[in-house]
Formats: sequence, structure tokens, C-alpha cells
Amino acid sequence: MNMNKSLIALAVASVFASSAAIADVSIYGQANVSYDVIQNDTGRDSQGVASNGSRIGFKGSEDLGGGLSAIWQIENQIAIGSGLGGTENPGSQTQIAFRDTFAGLKFDQAGTVRLGRFDTPYKLATRGMDMFHNTLADNRSLMGIGHDVRASNSVGFNSLNYAGFSVAASYFGDQGGTAPGFNTPVNGTLNSLINTNEGYSIAGMYNAGPFYGTAAYQSVSNGLSYTNLSTDAWKIGGGYSMDAFALNAVYERISNRHGSGNSNAWYLSGKYNMTTNDALKLAYTDVNHSVSGGSNSGAKQYSVGYDHKMTNRTTLYALYTKLDNDNNGNYLLGWNSASTSVSNPGIGQSPSAFSVGMKHSF
Repeated sequence: MNMNKSLIALAVASVFASSAAIADVSIYGQANVSYDVIQNDTGRDSQGVASNGSRIGFKGSEDLGGGLSAIWQIENQIAIGSGLGGTENPGSQTQIAFRDTFAGLKFDQAGTVRLGRFDTPYKLATRGMDMFHNTLADNRSLMGIGHDVRASNSVGFNSLNYAGFSVAASYFGDQGGTAPGFNTPVNGTLNSLINTNEGYSIAGMYNAGPFYGTAAYQSVSNGLSYTNLSTDAWKIGGGYSMDAFALNAVYERISNRHGSGNSNAWYLSGKYNMTTNDALKLAYTDVNHSVSGGSNSGAKQYSVGYDHKMTNRTTLYALYTKLDNDNNGNYLLGWNSASTSVSNPGIGQSPSAFSVGMKHSF
């Protein structure tokens, strides 16, 4: 009996070993969890555990010969603290492949073609420039709303890097009546992607030495009953980094093609590496939003943070952020924080938050 079990185990192991040899498969992910304390002008203070873009994924490739490879990826959001997975919105945890999930072909001499659900080039162009990416101080509280998104039903191309230059483009079709991003549009109709019919996104990047530069454009067209929601967005960004410090700047404009409702936003951030493992970070975001019949509907956000790198894969962090809405502004903290601690403070309110957390990549 023991001999039979050993033979069965050996056969199963050989099957998995054979599959791994044929198709390179790996498991990866990130656990980014924090404890947040939020204070609102209205007195509705809150606190809780937040899962900031935590995820798990599976990816693989197969060499097809002639410089061509088949690639695939399945990635899902994990809400640490609640035990739920699926979407970034803790109220709708149903999908099993909510994040970048696709299949495609990689050409060694040209780039990669993908089909599925993944971040638009517009989003990717400046995500790495946000010093507080995937925390309560994420600049998407004020920027990229409705455009820094992950779109379903997409086909995209990412070129190779040629002397520091690369380009990316994607087209996304009907989103099935839901927005590619979950963030609630502010001030009525601006930036909403609800019932999107189609859109396209392009970006150019330069990344060589201490300099980084990018320019991106994205257009979204809605159905006949949502023509006032059709928006165009463009942005430019630049960064400079050395061993001791890094500086980033981004400017963005989002326009409604069929009515009023435009926003202009800019972002400045800096990081000073005090030691090899310790860094101090600062960021400032400003958005000026105009809508028919309204004014003073923008906002500003101030953030300061401290990172301590335990290892190359594990970092402890602490931050303070304050979002200052104009009299008619209604922007929120915590764009990408799956936590019940984030609530709508109301129009014209100025929430602030303190967060301590840990990020571990595997």
C-alpha cells in the first residue's frame, strides 16, 4: 500500500515538474496593510485596518521559437483585514481576476501584445511617480479620476525600450455598464466612465539615467444617453532621481467634450534618502475643478511620510495626509484603500489621516 502511494506521489510530482518545464509559471504578490486613523471636520472620525492594493497573481510564458513567446497572467485583489477578495471596493467582492489579467504574445524584437483587462497606458505613465502609491496619501484622491484606470475588454501594445524611449497604446471596448475604476466621480458628471462604450489610451516614456519623462493622452466615449460624460485627458510628467534624493512633477487636464466640467491638476513630490534604508517623503497635489453653475470646487492635498526598508522585499512606513476641499469640493481620501475607515466627509470638508503600515512583496 505504501509502495502504491509512493508511486502515485512520484507520478504527480513528475507531471508538475514537466508542466513547469514546458511553461514557466510563477506565483507573486504583495501584502500592503496599514492601520489608519481618519479625522473629519464633521466629527465622524474613524479608524481601521486597510489593505492598500494587496494582491496575488499567477503568470507564465512559453517559448514559441523565433523570438516569440506566449504570455499570460491572472491577478486578483486581496482585502487583508476582511478576508475578502475580488474588487478594490469592499462592498463588491465577487471577481477572481479583478486586477491585470490577460493573454498575449511577446516579440523579442518589437514588444508585447495583450488582450484582457489591464491598466491603461495613461495610468501607467505616471503611477511610478506617486511617492505615496497605494496608501491613503495616493494622489489619485485628486488626479486621474476616471482615467487612471484598469479597463476590461482591452487590447494593448507595449514597445521595447529603445535608447530609453518606449511607447504604449491600448483600446478598450464596452465596460459592461461599470466603470474600469471604482472611484466615485466628483461634482456630478466629470470623469465618470459608467456605461462606457469605448476608449483609447496612448503614452510615450523616456527613462534613462537619472531622468524620467512622459506624456500621455486618453479619450473615453460614452453611449447616446451619456454624451455629457465623454471626456479627454492628457498629462505630462518629469522626474529626476539620484542616490540621495528624487523629485517628481505631473500636470494633468481632463475635459468634458459635451458640456462644462473640466479639471486642471498638478502634483509635486520629493524623497530624501537619509540612509540606505530610511527615506523621508513629501507630496503636494492641487486640483482646480470647474462645472456649470459652480465654483470653488477644487481641493489640495498635503502629505508627509517616512519609510524604513527592512529588506529588499519588506518596508515599514508611516504617513500623515490632509485633504483640503474648497467650499464646494467633495474629494475623498483613500482612493485605493479597501477599508471601512474611509468615508465621505461631505462637501467642503477637510479630512486628515495618520497611517502606519507594512508592505511585503513576494
